[in-house]
Amino acid sequence: MKIGHIVCFIFSVIGLLALVAYFFPQEGVAVGGVELRFPTLAEVLQTEEEEIPADTIPEDTLTTEELMQLRMDALKAEKESEFLDYCRTNPARIYMPGDSIGYLDPFFDALEAAREHPMRIMHYGDSQLEGDRITSVLREAFQERFGGSGVGLVPAVQTIGTYTLSQTAEPAEPARHLVYGPKTMRLEGGDYGPMGQTATVDGQATFSFTTRMRDTYPNASRFSQLTLMAGAPVDARAIVGQDTLRLTPAQGSDNLYFYTARLGGARTTATLTVEGQADLYGILLDGAGGVSVDNIPMRGCSGTVFTSISQATLAPFFRRENVRLVILQYGGNSVPYLKDQKGIDAYMNGLKRQINYLRRLQPEACFLFIGPSDMSTSIEGKMQTYPLLPRVVEALKRMASESGVAYWDLYAAMGGRNSMMKWVDSQMAGPDYVHFTPKGARHVGKILYETLEFYHKFYRFRTGKDRLKLSADSTELVVDTAASAPTHVAADTAHAPKRTAADSAATTRTGHKTQTATDSTRGHRNNPI
Repeated sequence: MKIGHIVCFIFSVIGLLALVAYFFPQEGVAVGGVELRFPTLAEVLQTEEEEIPADTIPEDTLTTEELMQLRMDALKAEKESEFLDYCRTNPARIYMPGDSIGYLDPFFDALEAAREHPMRIMHYGDSQLEGDRITSVLREAFQERFGGSGVGLVPAVQTIGTYTLSQTAEPAEPARHLVYGPKTMRLEGGDYGPMGQTATVDGQATFSFTTRMRDTYPNASRFSQLTLMAGAPVDARAIVGQDTLRLTPAQGSDNLYFYTARLGGARTTATLTVEGQADLYGILLDGAGGVSVDNIPMRGCSGTVFTSISQATLAPFFRRENVRLVILQYGGNSVPYLKDQKGIDAYMNGLKRQINYLRRLQPEACFLFIGPSDMSTSIEGKMQTYPLLPRVVEALKRMASESGVAYWDLYAAMGGRNSMMKWVDSQMAGPDYVHFTPKGARHVGKILYETLEFYHKFYRFRTGKDRLKLSADSTELVVDTAASAPTHVAADTAHAPKRTAADSAATTRTGHKTQTATDSTRGHRNNPI
């Protein structure tokens, strides 16, 4: 067929359709109960202009500033998506109660105000914490970033040495009681103090403290304030260099007394002499401001002992010391003995009681539960993950959420099932396939701090505390350090060894110079409660 005939045919068809459209009734034609309609000629010939979405504006009509803002908004949305993706999928993420991304915001608020309003982090756990191996990494990082110094709360008698502090006691073996461990070491009543232990003085006792590894822990190795906690009135003096300082008392409750001395500058050693008859709950070696981080290991403990510690000693300590984060790291001691779901459920119920008790005593604190690491046992001659461990971890996640606290999955963060063998091979865990080596413990501390720091960055992003700007090539967001820098405050006195007028006010001279020490100026800690 010729092209001309084809063209003629096409136009003929179009013309015929136009005629039908013109003469066909607009209301249609009913045929056997079915209504037939044909488009009108106007509908056939009508064309519509393509509408441009209202939010789409040609770039050539925008100013440079408006184009930059569009780019900034797009990058902010992309960055938020990256944050949320980590929070949903990363093995090292923190599981927030009720998926509330802002659960830790009160803790971050307190961190950023710590130089002016000192706050405390308490890290409780089992033997994985012994030696101050994991906690020391957290402490140094937090103090470097937010101010503070000193190793924090330590027992009067330290039976297991730490990397950060050397301690001696005279007499060498004062009576001790523990809320955990052998039942023969229990104390009648529950006045164990916040560390879950006591050392009893009957007469006179002397305790000496010297910080260690000062190059590795420059912040923790210096303290400018010493506080004794006792269950009854005592006479307490601190010897620092050539000075003897009498500690100033403040009563926290009928069973809790605080005795505090400012040490006149940064110190690395101190000796404390106590006379009287009382249970000693611990000694605080802190700076005058910033963040304090306590290491409280409980060998053999599964974390179900806190309700056995009297609220008369716990609650006043929590309030006075402005405790804003409590880390509970337990579960490893229970895994080998849990045989079925019934046992797991009973353990979870016990943990819920502990968390509810602690939250009631310190409602202003955030709580982070850390579950067990991977642990291996011999199964058919081969080291493998304990069979029930993954199920225990999932139960702990649910328990934490139901208790209203955050959860960090150490098992997943280190690699999950059978990852312990790799840690042993790389010398980050010991031959028992349970405990970390010092190298491994430091690595765990680093992962935990970096995880918390990630959520802190997200907090600053969400709340607008970080002023963001475009990079030089407009390809990414960067923090405007000039706009986001915190207000400068004076350095912690632990790093500025100055003597105050009160420190220099000698009252008597008997061998050492005896001074009248002022009470703590560490936030509200100098006020009796």
